[in-house]
Amino acid sequence: MALFRLALQPKAPFITRRYPFRGRRRMLEVLGPDLARPVGMRAEDGPPEDSAIGRIFETTGDIHKLRHYLPIYEQALGHTERMLEIGVDRGGSLQMWRQYLPDATIVGLDINPKVTQYDDAARDIHVRVGDQTDTAFLSSVLEEFGTFDTVLDDGGHTPHQMITSFQYLFPRLKPGGVYIVEDVCANYWTPYRDQPESFIDFTKWLMDAMHAHYMQMKSVFHLMEGHPKRVREMQVPLAATIIDRIEVFDSVVVVHRAKDSKPLPRASFS
Repeated sequence: MALFRLALQPKAPFITRRYPFRGRRRMLEVLGPDLARPVGMRAEDGPPEDSAIGRIFETTGDIHKLRHYLPIYEQALGHTERMLEIGVDRGGSLQMWRQYLPDATIVGLDINPKVTQYDDAARDIHVRVGDQTDTAFLSSVLEEFGTFDTVLDDGGHTPHQMITSFQYLFPRLKPGGVYIVEDVCANYWTPYRDQPESFIDFTKWLMDAMHAHYMQMKSVFHLMEGHPKRVREMQVPLAATIIDRIEVFDSVVVVHRAKDSKPLPRASFS
């Protein structure tokens, strides 16, 4: 979809209160004098890096992306067989995925009924209309198309939309799959902040969830092979067992689902 299309949605979220980002001062304090030292950051207008997806991007109309997303896509989408993209807009990205992933099933979601014109079942491109925060709608999409191994959220860009969609879809992602949330830079812009917690904040909680088992341990002996204090089982949030890793790029968060349910880690002396 076009970048930051909130104002163009026919039924945009009604925002009665907007929450500006207020953490810059604290960020600079935590960084310390060296990392917080002001430096210039310049625009780069040279020729873009040549790549397979970059060539498709250049020749496909009706797409608006930050250029540095392209290599992130190449890294993340290598094994995609069934892709769900939240946000269709003018349909250009669906065409880009069709070319870049010639054998994959491509499904696009959007709240605007006009996007049905981009549905092309003969080319295995499917478009469905609904709200990305409506879990009943998302459930119907999963029931129709099955489990996705790739989800790309390029939807409404508000924290509520990003977080709600992730909370429902990630636990239902195919094991070994990847969930990409792009344009999280919008979290820092007041018009898109419809709640105090941003997706950036939520990502930090996901990182804590990955380490939930350590919160219940007091010693490395609880992890030690052969030690009498080794913990054999504990209750943890589901997220701790299914999140393999989290990658944070400029304006993009990529969350990888583990191929198998993760066991408790173990330590040893060699």
